[in-house]
Amino acid sequence: MIEYRLQILPDVLRILFEEAETLIVEEEFKDQKTYLIYSSDDISDILNELGIPFEAKDTEETGWQEKWKEYIQEDYLTSDIFFIFEKDKKFEDNRKTLYINPSLAFGTGTHPTTKIAARLLSKICSGKSMLDVGTGSGILAISASMNGAKYIDAFDIDPMSLDNCLENIKNNDCPNIEAWTGNISDIKDKSYDIVCANIISSVLLAIKDNVNRLSSEYVVYSGILDSEFDSIKDELCLGYQIDERLTINEWTGVRLKKC
Repeated sequence: MIEYRLQILPDVLRILFEEAETLIVEEEFKDQKTYLIYSSDDISDILNELGIPFEAKDTEETGWQEKWKEYIQEDYLTSDIFFIFEKDKKFEDNRKTLYINPSLAFGTGTHPTTKIAARLLSKICSGKSMLDVGTGSGILAISASMNGAKYIDAFDIDPMSLDNCLENIKNNDCPNIEAWTGNISDIKDKSYDIVCANIISSVLLAIKDNVNRLSSEYVVYSGILDSEFDSIKDELCLGYQIDERLTINEWTGVRLKKC
């Protein structure tokens, strides 16, 4: 994990990083705003290309293991699942808790797109098979398992995320999740009741044919800016009807049912 400190953050950069679930923190001192970006990927080339001055430090130097507690807040992922960042934490009301190790920012549950996907899934996953595309930390696969999914396949193209995903699956005791590194096109001769993808809209459009090939009943898409949904709706939803749409802040997601 790398901490980047910069004085300006263009909107295009903010959207890029938020869609990737990179943590952005704003600090203000004497009317001077500073942006801290925590990323598991090296984004120096992007910042240099945009001509944005920055300072970069490895989070081992910045005390990330303690600092994240100041910035990432526990919350409800769905109406009945509360995500936590401290293992074995207990609550008096015995709520269902989902533990995520936040040390590698592959998806902590704090981003609206993750909550959207989890909430759209929660109503349909009991007794169903599911494919989690671009699983990251595995949080959506784990929440589906906790809500009664029969079995879940989960994959990501980033091999770094797999270690974090497997750790989270183990810590949440979800033996019905199989996770691996790969691509959606690698999956042959198999179908799932549900295919879920929480990725930026350009990637959703690129993989939709494979998603349709693998889905037998439902598709859940999240990671779409609300302002762009109408322009991609017809292409994204071809062959499906919108079963439910959910918007949080400027983000939207849909649950589609095969016609």
